[in-house]
Amino acid sequence: MPPRRTHRKSRAGCSECKSRHIKCDETRPACRNCSISWRNCSFLLSQPKLPIGRDAVQSDASPASQQSSETSPSCTIQEANMTQLELFRHAVIKGDFDLPPAPEESVRMAPPSVAIETAMSYPFLMNEVLAFAALHLSHIKPEKAQFYKHHAVGLQTHALGIFNREMTKVTGENCMAILIFTWFMTLHTIFETTESKDIYGFLDRLIHSMQLHRGVRAVTAEAWHMMLDSDMGYVLREATKLLDYVDSGIHTDELKNFILGSTTLKDDEKTVCKCGLERIQWFLKRTDGGKKQDPSRSTMFVSMMSWPVMIDADFLRLISERVPEALLVLAYYAIPLHLCRDIWVIGEAGQLLIQSVRMHLDEKWHKWLDWPEEIMNNSI
Repeated sequence: MPPRRTHRKSRAGCSECKSRHIKCDETRPACRNCSISWRNCSFLLSQPKLPIGRDAVQSDASPASQQSSETSPSCTIQEANMTQLELFRHAVIKGDFDLPPAPEESVRMAPPSVAIETAMSYPFLMNEVLAFAALHLSHIKPEKAQFYKHHAVGLQTHALGIFNREMTKVTGENCMAILIFTWFMTLHTIFETTESKDIYGFLDRLIHSMQLHRGVRAVTAEAWHMMLDSDMGYVLREATKLLDYVDSGIHTDELKNFILGSTTLKDDEKTVCKCGLERIQWFLKRTDGGKKQDPSRSTMFVSMMSWPVMIDADFLRLISERVPEALLVLAYYAIPLHLCRDIWVIGEAGQLLIQSVRMHLDEKWHKWLDWPEEIMNNSI
């Protein structure tokens, strides 16, 4: 056998690396292995503290500064985390993250800077803003995609942990932070859902994402009126108004009548499927060549992202149980997704959804997927 390659053992490594039986680079104030994996490096415990007390103060210091030094608590000054500073800078400079701009008429639409200003007071939001900045950088810098995605996962984990621990009640003070957090989490999860090319598993990931959205809705429901009065209330009202608009049209009639005539669904299950389908009708009218008014790109985007939040909880149960009629309704949602495919967080979600639904249904149901597939294939 070839001789084993010689290497220098890390005898002064941190305790975390030693317990994991990996080589520590002994970087201070925290080694690289612990920094990347978000572990508490033992090196941090041995960092020198700022001098406190009379002996450490220079002789020409004023009495006021001496008193301040004597009474200030000891603290450990850690080295700046350059990656997080990069993410924060990106969030400040690229606050719109290449998402559709606000329509000109939305004078009450909050500017991107509101997210940063609000995040300064809420760590859960700051962690999610940085996570989303990392996600955006992974998209525009594919050569470093894995690096940024790693930080996106870690920061989002921190954000959810803080949110679940601290946000036990929605108030007028924190409702804006929760609203912005909800928005970024929604975008974050749909991107992660779409990114994987596993068609069969796509449906499970999408359902999980929709369940998360429903959970956030439960948190925000008690403060909905406060959010409507916030700087971002315009977006909420527009999305709600569009999705509450019911127009049977010609696109959903055939499938809706088929669902209402189902012999396997209960009456309440027929109702939730019907409502979910009717909320998509507004988008389907955009496929008509003779439409009178074309909505702004941002209105289409916000409304499309709001659909999973607006649908009934029982509809999520039906698609989780793979009820065919509910899956057919979900397949129609592929059209709104496809209409927004040029937005980087959406991408090919529409195509992935309809292909995944087809794989989960018996062949006898496939005829209902022909029309949405035709619309998507013929769309520009």
